[in-house]
Amino acid sequence: MRIKQSIVIPAFNEARRLGTTLDTVMDYARKGSKNAWVSEVIVVCDGCSDATERVARGYTDRMPLRVVSYADNRGKGHAVRQGIAASKGDVVAFMDADGATPVSELGRLSDPIIHGQADIVIGSRRVKDARVKVDQPVVRQLLGRAFALHAQVVLGLNIQDTQCGFKVFKGPLARALFKDMQCDGFAFDLEILAFARERHLRVLERGVEWNERSGSTVHPLRDGVRMLRAAWKIRSRLHAQRHSAAAESQTAPLLSPE
Repeated sequence: MRIKQSIVIPAFNEARRLGTTLDTVMDYARKGSKNAWVSEVIVVCDGCSDATERVARGYTDRMPLRVVSYADNRGKGHAVRQGIAASKGDVVAFMDADGATPVSELGRLSDPIIHGQADIVIGSRRVKDARVKVDQPVVRQLLGRAFALHAQVVLGLNIQDTQCGFKVFKGPLARALFKDMQCDGFAFDLEILAFARERHLRVLERGVEWNERSGSTVHPLRDGVRMLRAAWKIRSRLHAQRHSAAAESQTAPLLSPE
């Protein structure tokens, strides 16, 4: 059976919040069209030491849900990569386990891809049509905006909010892009968007509903510094690939007419 949509949910010690999010995902699918269940949900347990995996497996008999689990905590980027590699949908999305952006945004963000208007649609808290109901603390907001500005300068990304945890892709494109991804931590969003820009893919930033949730594992200063460093590493990798491609094109043998 053809799978129309895959939803990937990376989770690290999310036993307390995951059940509520999976309830909303299940309700969303049931209220959809008669083909709504031609979809899949993939929960990736990223080295969880709590009951996250048990909570996720409790839904496998109620919805088309698969669990990917491994022992060591590798980071959100690694978790999303594993989930997308396991996906089969024509459209692939990933969302946060805390449901800060509700799954009800999936249809609106998927539409431009389904209608051939975009290759990637990213949720955003900072464009005009965003609906931020419960905002982040002021310190997080300021650091987030500073980080977005840094990404614009270093990587040339004309995007207001690179880190919102709700993004939607063409399925085959997502599986190809994430296969080449190297960032295991929170900077993976930057890597994907930078390589999408390098490949001249059509990226649309669309406002979403956002409700700040307590209990985030992101440390604004520590992880912020890591992401700043990661941006420069991504830039260096892109430059190396450009030089390699240019060298190969110059040394490629010319074909003589027969």
